[in-house]
Amino acid sequence: MKRFFFLFAVLAFSPTLLKAEPFQTVMSTPTVSLSDSVVQWNQCSDDNGLTTYWANVKGSQVIAFRGQGIVDAPMEKVASIIIDTTRGTEWINSLVLSKMVRNISDAEFIEYDHVGIPFPFDQVISDRDFVSDVNVKYDAKTEWMTVSYKPTEDSAAPLIKKYTRGIVDCEFKLVRMSMPDQTYVEARVFTDPKGSIAKWLVNFFQQGWPQDTFEGLRKQAAKKDIEILPLVAELMKKTDEDKIVEKN
Repeated sequence: MKRFFFLFAVLAFSPTLLKAEPFQTVMSTPTVSLSDSVVQWNQCSDDNGLTTYWANVKGSQVIAFRGQGIVDAPMEKVASIIIDTTRGTEWINSLVLSKMVRNISDAEFIEYDHVGIPFPFDQVISDRDFVSDVNVKYDAKTEWMTVSYKPTEDSAAPLIKKYTRGIVDCEFKLVRMSMPDQTYVEARVFTDPKGSIAKWLVNFFQQGWPQDTFEGLRKQAAKKDIEILPLVAELMKKTDEDKIVEKN
């Protein structure tokens, strides 16, 4: 809420930001990758079982963020929460719509997300939307699961005139802890909302992403009606079966 008051003050005293942001109708080609463009992670906080970091990214003025901590739920439940587009609006801040556009394989799909701008800022800043190539992988040897999001284009998710198409490069790494109902989670994200918003303002608002994400994950994980997605169950079962075959 403090960030919204701050933005209101900025808009009130900055004529350049009060001018309505033009709609973006042309896809912006991603120019950076979180995996190979991070300069150095710098710790910024360590509180409530969550350690957060920030990093400069080569080729961009937008900062990347990372968080790591424990979520009190089994790994398959945490993974299902992250992947399930039908319930994303329950725990992801400002998410208006999330949907699977199409399947590519048993563990890869295209996802569309629409993020809303709250009133009254929606009068000068357009909503953002994102199209991502989502990959889910599980390594039975290390017991790590990764859910990665890479910016992409897809004919089934065309540009919408009234929104600005941004890019997001994000990865969740999950590992089962010694306690069966605990999962270690590491989340990294680089999100460029594009458009005419000043990059320093983007960084100011996005600095809360790790805290918001982990708080949302933890609250969602406490719900009793979370179902394990078939994608997650089958991926873990298949990989574990392959591991048994290798041993024999």
